[in-house]
This record gives sequence, C-alpha cells and structure tokens, in this order.
Amino acid sequence: MKTKITTRQIAGVAIMTALVAALWAISTFVPLKPFSINLALLPIVIGACLYGPWWGLFLGAVDGFLIILDPATGGFLGANAVATVFLCLLKTGLGGLASGFLFQLIHKKNDLVAAIVASLILPIVNTGLFMLGSFIFFQDFLTSLGLTVVGISLTVNFAVEFAVAAVMSPVVYKLIKFAVKNRDIGSVYHE
Repeated sequence: MKTKITTRQIAGVAIMTALVAALWAISTFVPLKPFSINLALLPIVIGACLYGPWWGLFLGAVDGFLIILDPATGGFLGANAVATVFLCLLKTGLGGLASGFLFQLIHKKNDLVAAIVASLILPIVNTGLFMLGSFIFFQDFLTSLGLTVVGISLTVNFAVEFAVAAVMSPVVYKLIKFAVKNRDIGSVYHE
C-alpha cells in the first residue's frame, strides 16, 4: 500500500470531486421528484475504493458541504444550523470512510465483493446517520412536518438509493478494474 500522496492521486481525487459536484447539481436542480436521490454517492464510492478511505472521507465531506447549500436543507438550517452543518458533513463523510475501509479489508480476497459491499455501505451509513441525527437534533422540526410523512419519505428515499447502489455495484467494480489495469492513476491498489 502506498502511503504518500502522489500527483496522480491528487488529479484522480480532483476528478472525483468534480463528479461529486456535478452529480450534486443534477440531483439538486433537475427534478427527480418525488425522491431526492444523492447521485454523488457513486464517485464517493469509486474515489474511496481507488484512493483509500481517507479520500473517501474527503469526498463525502465535499458532498456534505454541497448538501448544506441545497435549498431543501434550508428548513434544517433554520431549526438548528450547527447541527445541520455537523450532520451533513458527518453522514456522507463517514459513509465514504466506511466504503474505503471495507473495500480495503475485502479487496484482496474478492474485489467484486469488496466493490459491492463498498457501494452498499455508503447509503446505509448516509441514511442511518441522517435518521439518527434528525431524531436527536430535529425532533421538534420533524414533528411539525409530520413524523409519518418524514418516516415514509426517508424509508422510500433510502430504498431507492440502496437499490441504485445495488444496481451500480457492478459498474463501480468495472470502473475500478478498468482504472487500475496496467495504469498508474495514483490508486492505492495499483496492480
């Protein structure tokens, strides 16, 4: 495993960061109603798998920062700005970190399983921490919206994000295999 940061690694992470921003913009400004699907989870997982868990944390935090800017986040910011910023940065950041660590643990035994697990853990951590944080910090705000509506919305949103991650897992795997095959792109798993 490489431990130093290389120019190629920085370039690769910059590309993943640009993809996170572009997919966030599409998710935010192109109506995919009635669901709010975080399309940026895909480059977070790919970045975490290619460049390691700490870069997954970084990419997740970038996505979390962009989520803070999302107009839909305004109600949460009004209810508790500090908790909103903390929760937005934490949920996708830790999701990227978990994806990278799980990929790192499993990839030498079975890289396909590693890519699938990394793809599936991100929406679990992301939605799980959001739900936990929402009930800790925003109980009054959620009650005013109607807990049943919020619960159904979160459940459906999670199911859609998880299903998209499950379908995209083979794509993630193929992209990772293609990216590292006979190329030095700065991946910590360069073969």
